[in-house]
Amino acid sequence: MKRAKLSFSNIILITACLVVVVSILFLNVINTRNIITLKSSIDTLSIENKNISILRTTSDELLDAQLIFTRFTQVGDTSLSNLSAQSFDKLIGHLWLLKKESDSGRAAQITQQLTKEKSLDQIIKDFELLSISLKKHQINVSNKSAIDSLRKSLANYNLLFKNILVKEDLYRENLNTTIFKNAVTGTNVIQQFFWVSLLIILFIVGVLVFNIYKMVNYENEILEAREKAVKLAQVKSRFLSNMSHEIRSPLTAIMGFTEIIDKIETDPEKKNFLHAIKTSSEHLLSTVNDVLDFSKLDAGKLKLEKQPFYIAAAIEEVAFALSSTSAANKGIKVETVIQLGKDLTVNGDLFRLKQILYNLLSNAIKFTEKGGVTIYGEIVGNVGTQVMVKIRVVDTGIGIPNDQIKTVFEEFTQVTSSNINKETRRSIKGTGLGLSICKMLVELQGGSISVESKLNQGSTFTFGIPYELADRKVENDKDSSSMNKINSSLSGKRVLVIEDNDVNVMLLTMLLKKVGIIYDVAKDGDLGLQLFKNNQYDIVLTDINVPKLNGDEFAIIVRQYTDEAKRKLPIIALTATIVQDDLDDYIAAGINEVLVKPFKQDELYAVIERYI
Repeated sequence: MKRAKLSFSNIILITACLVVVVSILFLNVINTRNIITLKSSIDTLSIENKNISILRTTSDELLDAQLIFTRFTQVGDTSLSNLSAQSFDKLIGHLWLLKKESDSGRAAQITQQLTKEKSLDQIIKDFELLSISLKKHQINVSNKSAIDSLRKSLANYNLLFKNILVKEDLYRENLNTTIFKNAVTGTNVIQQFFWVSLLIILFIVGVLVFNIYKMVNYENEILEAREKAVKLAQVKSRFLSNMSHEIRSPLTAIMGFTEIIDKIETDPEKKNFLHAIKTSSEHLLSTVNDVLDFSKLDAGKLKLEKQPFYIAAAIEEVAFALSSTSAANKGIKVETVIQLGKDLTVNGDLFRLKQILYNLLSNAIKFTEKGGVTIYGEIVGNVGTQVMVKIRVVDTGIGIPNDQIKTVFEEFTQVTSSNINKETRRSIKGTGLGLSICKMLVELQGGSISVESKLNQGSTFTFGIPYELADRKVENDKDSSSMNKINSSLSGKRVLVIEDNDVNVMLLTMLLKKVGIIYDVAKDGDLGLQLFKNNQYDIVLTDINVPKLNGDEFAIIVRQYTDEAKRKLPIIALTATIVQDDLDDYIAAGINEVLVKPFKQDELYAVIERYI
């Protein structure tokens, strides 16, 4: 089984999505770092360092205290002495606060700068002594040398504070410049991230649009292909229906007349000719049935019946039919080893089981030149009311080569080998659908089929089907005495025949005349409808494809007729079509039953007797 491959556009889309995911994650990491740096920078710019503020206030207080002290030394006013002492006390308070904050980073740097000139403790101590002296009025303003020394000391302290502030202002200016550069860089990165993301998104959108465009084209192509497939399926169905009709219609006459002549002919040579015609007709009918069955199985339209039947009797019947015909002609012995009770009754499709057995057994006979074929039947499982029936068909034929054993169930396939002679090759020609149909039918019924083979030693085909045990008996087929009673009961009945094929008209009238049925023939639907209106009939036999008014159209008109007795007249369709949809349409039109061509004369008599 071939696996679907990714298209080139899908590979591009997946790759682009992966690139986008990785790129966005990478850019988000970078962007996050830049945002954090930018935020930190903004905080630094917006908030002045607390220690710088203290030092600046200290410098201002020192300047005020220095001015008051100078004024005091000039005039000697004691009030100015106290005021100067208060200024120095404020100054000392700020210095103590700066000392308290000196544990933090920037405050420690400021303290270190002060300590280079004089320790902070010594500066505080000097100012405390000066404040105490001013409060106690111990400073003699007339002592010029002492006053000049104090003024000089205060000027030095003032210069010290200002130098530190200038350095801090320069440091802050450099810091601000760095922060601004970082902010600009972060902003640029964010902008670049935006444009890169936008380009990637546009690329993804472009790829998506391209994929959508391709998907729309693919969907249109799929819809067109689906419409073509539907039309081809309809053409195929019509072709098969027409082919079935065109082949089955002449086969009806061929097989019908062959059956009639075979019953009255006594010359052995002519009997052989009739047997050849019958065998060829049955082969042609089997080929048509194989093609139609395969078509219905392939389309899933084959419906299974569910009727009680005897498993053992079904196997024996198929084995007897083929052992007395094709197997007898080749001198091959067909045996049955059935380990099933003769009264074992199951519910299922008897016809399909016989079809599987017929295909497998005829296939085994076809490929066997010497020896024989044996059918084994047994029960391999029993669960409640369900049994698993296992059937094996074993032959001593040419076998299947190892390189072909896996293909035997494929349609239109036949085994080929260099060991097969020309005569055998001619004898094994066929449609190549038998085993394929067997596999489909077995699996349709919930079973399985397999094959084992050795070249020039033979093959064994094994299949198992689960069946439900039947709770009612099988109705016995009607014997010849009951058929004679049916034939006698039909004498004097009136039948309307609507058929345009002269050969089929000849066959039908011969069969009806044989049991004493009175009939009228119409070769088109309009004439048939006129005869229906003007006469009294017990039943209508109509072909579907008749001129002017089809058989199903005729039935619709009859079912709408005003006379109740005529409205309920039984209508039997004689058609070569076996397409189930068509058959359902015929029943829906008002036809009571469909008798598919070619049919045997006893089947025709049984259907007529059943309705009248």
